[in-house]
Amino acid sequence: MARTARERVSVSGVLYLAGLLLLAGLSYGLLRWVESSLREPAPAESQAPVLIIERFRAVRMNIAGVREYVVEAPLLRQLPAQLGTRVEQPVLDWYQPDGEIREWRLRADQGWIAADQQSLRLEGGVVMTRTAESGKPPVEIVTRDVLIRPAERYAETAAPARAVTPGGELRAVGVRAWLDREQLELLSEVRGYYEPSKR
Repeated sequence: MARTARERVSVSGVLYLAGLLLLAGLSYGLLRWVESSLREPAPAESQAPVLIIERFRAVRMNIAGVREYVVEAPLLRQLPAQLGTRVEQPVLDWYQPDGEIREWRLRADQGWIAADQQSLRLEGGVVMTRTAESGKPPVEIVTRDVLIRPAERYAETAAPARAVTPGGELRAVGVRAWLDREQLELLSEVRGYYEPSKR
């Protein structure tokens, strides 16, 4: 009988100790929660521009010192950290390998340049133009929200696009363009017409 009483005492002692530990853990957790809620929130990182330039113009040269492309805008706002750069009404001119003859001109309502300068997003209405002065057939592509990788002369959009040439017109939703290769990939809902020139 005495052994059973000891067993009862030890079991109740263990349960009592477990209850105290649980209560201590809950108290500690509650204290940490109250402390964290009383702390002032960390100040939000400012997104105010660190640099503003009016009538911005940047020229990209290749390793031989020949002009590859030029970006111009009436207003540029460089944002802090890795937030990139915002530009108003950007114009991007791509040149042929001689650096003299403009191959393409891209214009947009707004633009964003990545902090690493490897990509450029043209936002809002975008017009991409190649004139006959380039020595190639003229074309105008009208679309929206175009992602550009300037080093690759690559452009893409998921938006509806319209390409107009002297002999016809193409419409599609979604376009990928490799502008140095004259390669255009129309992704969906493609339709258009073509009238061969009469000679």
